[in-house]
Amino acid sequence: MIRTDNLIKEAKEVLQWDILKFWSVMQDPQGGFFGDLGSDGEPDREAPRSLQLNARILWAYSTAYRLFKQKEYLMPAINANDYFLKNFVDHKFGGVYSTVDKNGERVDTDCTLANQALSIYALSEFYAATKDDEALKSAVNLYKIVRKEFKDEERGGYYFKLSREFEKKDTTKDAVAHVYLAEGLSTLYRVWKDEALRYDLTALLTVITDKFYDVRTGHMVPKMDKDWNNLNMGIQYGLDLEASWALLDAAYATEDMDVVNMVKDPTTRLLMYGMEGQQADGHVAFGIDADGKLYTTMVPYVQAEAVVANLCGWKYQCFAEGADNAFSLWAYIKAHLSDSANANAFRKYPMHAARACVYIMSLFR
Repeated sequence: MIRTDNLIKEAKEVLQWDILKFWSVMQDPQGGFFGDLGSDGEPDREAPRSLQLNARILWAYSTAYRLFKQKEYLMPAINANDYFLKNFVDHKFGGVYSTVDKNGERVDTDCTLANQALSIYALSEFYAATKDDEALKSAVNLYKIVRKEFKDEERGGYYFKLSREFEKKDTTKDAVAHVYLAEGLSTLYRVWKDEALRYDLTALLTVITDKFYDVRTGHMVPKMDKDWNNLNMGIQYGLDLEASWALLDAAYATEDMDVVNMVKDPTTRLLMYGMEGQQADGHVAFGIDADGKLYTTMVPYVQAEAVVANLCGWKYQCFAEGADNAFSLWAYIKAHLSDSANANAFRKYPMHAARACVYIMSLFR
C-alpha cells in the first residue's frame, strides 16, 4: 500500500510539475504554444508548429482540468483549443492542416488520418472537460470527414494521406493512425452517443484485429498497402503496447460485450509480445526492422505506453506481472527525468507522458 501511495504521489508530481508546468511556460503570448525547444532548453520562437504536438498539448491540459478542476489547467487548455480551431482547422475544406508557421500561416496542408484522429481525440477530451460546444462540433465534423473521405469502402480501413481537397495521395493503411482513430472515436462516442459512430468504431476495431493484428506473431503489422499486403516494416513494440490497451478501452466504450470479447485475446497477446522488447536496463526498445535488427534506442513515448499497457493488463486482462512491470518502468522514467536532455525528450510527448501519469493515478486507487 505504501509503495502504491508513493507511486501515485510521484505520478501526480510529474504530471503537474514536469509536464504541465513546463508547457505552461511554452505558451506564446500571441496565442498557442511555441513549436520546439532550442538546444539550450529555451522555447524556439521561430519553429513551425505541428498539429500533432498541439493536439497532444490540448489533450493533456483538458484531461488535467477534467481531473483537478483547477484554473491553472483550464486557461492553457482554452488557449490550446482556441489556437487549434483558428489555425489548424481548414475552414474552407474542413480537414486539419499538418503544420503552420510561427504566425499561424499554412506550411503543410496535407490531411493525414493520424492528424484527423488526434484532433478528434483532443477536441473530444476538451469537450468532456469544459462542455464547449464548438469543440464538440469540430470533433464531430472531423469524424464525418474521416468517414466520408478517408474510408476505403471497397477494401475496409482508412487511407493514410489525402490532399487538402481530399484527393488521394497515399492509399496505404497505417496501423498507428488506425489506433489513434480508435482512441479518438471512442472518446467522441463517450460524449456524443451517435449510433453511426458506434457502428464505425465497432467496424474499426474489427478491421484492426482482423488485418493489422498478426495472429501468427502476436504483433501489429505497422504498414499495409491498399489491398492489405504487408509492407514488411518489422515490429514496433510501442505500437503493440499502445494497441494492447487502446483497443480494449475502445471496445468497452461501445458497451457491447461481443466487441470486448473480440479484442480480448489479441490485446492480451499484444501486451505479452510487446513486452519482449524490454531491455536489461528496464526500458522497452523501439522495435525490430525488416532485416531483424533490434533498435534499442530509448524512445520516451514507448516507455509511457508500456506503463499504461501494463497497468491495464494487470487491471483488466489478468496480466499478473503488469503491476510490477509498471513499477519498474516508472522507476526507469523517473531516473531519466533527472537528466535535462531526457526530461525534455519526455516532455515533447505531453499526451503520452500525461496519460501514463493519469492511468497510474486512476488504476491504482
